[in-house]
Amino acid sequence: MRIITKILLFPFAVIYGAIIWLRNWLYKSNFIGSTDFEVPVISVGNLSVGGTGKTPFVALLIEILYGKYSAAVLSRGYKRSTKGYLEVNINHSAKDVGDEPLMLKLKYPHVQVSVGEQRVFAIPHLLASHHDTQVIVLDDAFQHQSVRPDINILLTTYEKPFYDDAILPIGTLRECSSGKQRANIIVVTKCPADLSITQQNLIRKKINIHQKQKLFFSTIEYGTAYNILQPNEKYNVAENKSHLLITGIANASHLRQYLEEKKVDVVHFEFSDHHYFEMHELEKIKQNYPTLCQWLTTEKDVVRLALHKEWFLQNEITLFCMPIRAKIIGENAADFQKDIIGFLDYFYAQENISAVLND
Repeated sequence: MRIITKILLFPFAVIYGAIIWLRNWLYKSNFIGSTDFEVPVISVGNLSVGGTGKTPFVALLIEILYGKYSAAVLSRGYKRSTKGYLEVNINHSAKDVGDEPLMLKLKYPHVQVSVGEQRVFAIPHLLASHHDTQVIVLDDAFQHQSVRPDINILLTTYEKPFYDDAILPIGTLRECSSGKQRANIIVVTKCPADLSITQQNLIRKKINIHQKQKLFFSTIEYGTAYNILQPNEKYNVAENKSHLLITGIANASHLRQYLEEKKVDVVHFEFSDHHYFEMHELEKIKQNYPTLCQWLTTEKDVVRLALHKEWFLQNEITLFCMPIRAKIIGENAADFQKDIIGFLDYFYAQENISAVLND
């Protein structure tokens, strides 16, 4: 049946692929212009539709840049109710600015986080309001070629790398795998922490990076769960073997696997990515599992579930969040930070030299 479906979808994939190829060619040939900005831009994105770990990776970049360069994050704010450029603050709701930008702002309140569908118009707004910005991180912008990034980071997952995928609607690729050529850095995400050198080399061969590209591998790590209403209240999930897990992310398999390794049994309610939970959905879950009063969720889901904070309080349900972070692994892991900071050091050194020569 799947083969028949793919055959039926093949003409649509060809048409979609041709349109995207033409768009990329127009940018590459400068028939459509790309804009440079006076501060370095780091783009983080993927070839596939969701689930590659972009937001934890943006968080990793924030941590790498902290204390060295003043960074700002710009996202489109997927599924937000507002339009245009907007600066995110901790009092916004997920519906105002999108779940991922709000999650980043709550996690890193010192960082300027903004949203804007058209990055090429949003960046001038950001720079006009925040003159101290030294680097801009664009979230989910690999296909957004109206802005020319100084560092273009492409993410692909260990479980479903782009070279084993197909273009929409047959597969999950937004564009053909040849789009990888635009990347300066390719990162294989969500790898096993003990990924062997042999496995790394096999993947490296399949990706076939060109001479100017760098390839890295990363894994994900989970921290100690905490009560979202009382963040200082930590919680060891292994102490209680039964939990209700509620998620609305692209792929929750890694979290389930982590909990299984901790010998934790979970009743998992899995919703679509960026899902805004409805009151009747929460009520139905509670009715079916009235004895499970400790619910687990992800950092990304928390900001959407927080819209029902009063409901959780009234029903005496404690919502615990599982913090997540990306970690670069492999023999060349240390080179990732060196490359990012090294580029910025060189950029601003050259700028200072130019300033002196022009005085």
